[in-house]
Amino acid sequence: MVSRRTALRLAGAGLVGLAGCTDRRGAGTPTATESDAPDETTPGGGTPGDGTPDDPNRNTDVELEGATPAWARVLGEDLSTDPAYADGHVAVVVGTTAYGLDAATGETAWTFESPVSPGGDYGRPTATLAAHDGVLYALVGVSVGTGAHDHVLHALTPSGEERWTYESGIGGFHELVGFGDGAAVLGTSDDAVGGPDSGGHATIAVDLAAGRERWRTETADVLGGTVGDDVAVVRVNGAVDCLALATGERRFRFAPAVDGRISASAVGGGRVFAGLLRYEGDGPTAYALSAEDGTEDWTVDGTVVTSLRYLDDLYVGGEHVVRYGPDGTERWRYDGGGLVADVPFYDDALYTNSGSRVVAVDRQDGRELWGTAATDLAIPRARDGDAVVSSDGQARTVFAHSAGDGIERWRATLPDEYPPTPAAGGDGAYLATVGGDLVMVPL
Repeated sequence: MVSRRTALRLAGAGLVGLAGCTDRRGAGTPTATESDAPDETTPGGGTPGDGTPDDPNRNTDVELEGATPAWARVLGEDLSTDPAYADGHVAVVVGTTAYGLDAATGETAWTFESPVSPGGDYGRPTATLAAHDGVLYALVGVSVGTGAHDHVLHALTPSGEERWTYESGIGGFHELVGFGDGAAVLGTSDDAVGGPDSGGHATIAVDLAAGRERWRTETADVLGGTVGDDVAVVRVNGAVDCLALATGERRFRFAPAVDGRISASAVGGGRVFAGLLRYEGDGPTAYALSAEDGTEDWTVDGTVVTSLRYLDDLYVGGEHVVRYGPDGTERWRYDGGGLVADVPFYDDALYTNSGSRVVAVDRQDGRELWGTAATDLAIPRARDGDAVVSSDGQARTVFAHSAGDGIERWRATLPDEYPPTPAAGGDGAYLATVGGDLVMVPL
């Protein structure tokens, strides 16, 4: 059964229809070592061997139509993270060990062993990877039932050398909210999600140069957020806190006067934006607030907001995709749009899903540039070169489409629902399975 904390996170991402599904990406296995995972690669899936998990000749469980893998790896243990691409390497965490694989060949370039230890029968590793300015950040911890402990943030070079390690000393779940002003922002929470005045948890800024804690500010349970150039916005249950990145001082707390869960946030143009996930009732569902003091500049009424993105203007995703100018004037509306969350924005287009299609929308005027049949929840995740990679975790499917005309290049079927989100970079897409298979497909 999904916990209250998990359900709130799913709802905050606009994925309320998926709240009955568990997230298995945090389920790890005992720590792997370099000798446990063979360096041999398996081009195109290879020749079947004896079928044991660590057999380098075992076929992967990824079924591919329309392309041939450049390489495949069978790591032999459950992954703790989505793959991440950084400077010619693709990284994953198995248990509490980070693996850096050569993106061109799939061979192990380096491994890094986190000192985090699950311990006991109930602890299981949980991890997050993020690449920022050529550095790979690995947040590794232990999940125990409804709680967590021992989270450590590692900064690693592309060659796997540790630049620094930071440990908060706080029990509970840790989330990498984002980067800004030379800092990484972490949010903490537990499974008993309280209201905005519950306190008991902290938001933390860690200096990227040396890994020292810049500040920590008490907040309620952090359920996501956004980091800008000079402020961090963290979503708590029923409100958002706007914190100065330099000092951690809370500039303001915004709690909407109408019913609805805060589902998304964005920062830009001197403003903080907050969106509500509300399907009934009247009143605003998106707010533009002064980043200095929280003064309400303008609002948007009557639309379900699943995501907010800022790039020169504000883009609101939900029932529609709408672009708003600095004063709240609607520049265009795309009525075939849907969920816009964690998708790439470019100067020429944005990408989203619409009625069992993946679509490209012109950023300047909102015209649909192309649309191609996909699955119900095929959400664009990355663009590399001239290809867009989309995934539908419920349907276990990953697509690659040409960015220019939407023609499908290939599609892959993975063995489990809600597999790790694919990564892209270096002219390839990197598809992972829950059980530890990693496949590179050229783009």
